[in-house]
Amino acid sequence: MAAATFVAALSNSAFAQTADTVSFVNFENRSVGVYGNAEAKEDFKRNDYDKSWWYAMDKNNGENSKVVYDGEEHGNVLQLKYPKGCVGPNDNDTPACAAQIIQPLVKTADTMWSAYDIFFEDGFEFQLGGKLPGLCGGKCYTGNAMPETGDGWSARIMWRNDGNAVQLIYFMGQESVYGDDFKWNLNGTIPQKQFTTGTWHRIVNKVSMNTIASPGNGDKNGRVQTWFDGELALDVDTLRLRDYDTVKVDKFYLSTFHGGSSAEWAPTHDCFIRYDNFTISTDSIAVSASAPDTSGTCEGANCGSNTPGTDRITPRVQNRATVAPVETYRIDGTFVGRKNTLPDAATHQLKNGKRVKVVR
Repeated sequence: MAAATFVAALSNSAFAQTADTVSFVNFENRSVGVYGNAEAKEDFKRNDYDKSWWYAMDKNNGENSKVVYDGEEHGNVLQLKYPKGCVGPNDNDTPACAAQIIQPLVKTADTMWSAYDIFFEDGFEFQLGGKLPGLCGGKCYTGNAMPETGDGWSARIMWRNDGNAVQLIYFMGQESVYGDDFKWNLNGTIPQKQFTTGTWHRIVNKVSMNTIASPGNGDKNGRVQTWFDGELALDVDTLRLRDYDTVKVDKFYLSTFHGGSSAEWAPTHDCFIRYDNFTISTDSIAVSASAPDTSGTCEGANCGSNTPGTDRITPRVQNRATVAPVETYRIDGTFVGRKNTLPDAATHQLKNGKRVKVVR
């Protein structure tokens, strides 16, 4: 992949909206406590014509979904509970398994980016696997409903046993009735990516619709890309996601639970995952947001990051009259070789005080 531009536009208290931002939720507007359907409806803004809204945030007497304080780096975050013995969404019963939201987006596109930060709390049981949020479009096929007319697709994320990460994609020509797994190992060229407990991970997805040779006859060139902790982990570009150009990326599908459907998928005790910075955009999104350097003297090739080869962000020194320089890097980790001399308005502020410079 050629060097690309990745833009984050977060501020200390809210998302700095741009024309490309479709949705952003970081829970800083919420108090610590139960996070229910009413709050979700306000934050995960939907369009005014699609009546589908599936949610189950108030189940289990409010125990499934809460806002908790995670510390200075992330502030308030969403904590979801995955109850002992719970399998499948089970959204109409008690106990419901974690949370379900379908967010019909206020803007649709042939190419859409999504991102969020995720933290599996200590003691989380991966078992055989479980579902995580992702993008979808049209009829948003999931479960055992195979698309047959090219009128919908989905590209959600799953953890598998031992935390192995995959993209679960429903598309025309899939082999399994339950969707096909695409491993996060860049077609076997890098080690399989794994979710680990006790660590914040960053996920960035880009979904591009395939072209249409003629109505009802989609080309096999739809593309799904995923960056995991700043590294490209998935790039598949042979997907027939649609057969009609009216099918777009038009929904964010926050559906998460253990399963599968049988008992061996279920956790043996209550488990928890934390989420932050849900972002949807028609333009690129920063693939990494490294921890801030607190010394105020961040220098060198690995400044601001413990992981070579990712976007690196230098911290903004607070309460200074002059603008702190911003070193810029391409997504492959190569240094661009210039420093920012522009005013603050030319950079995008993150809520924890870091700054990212746009690189094209």
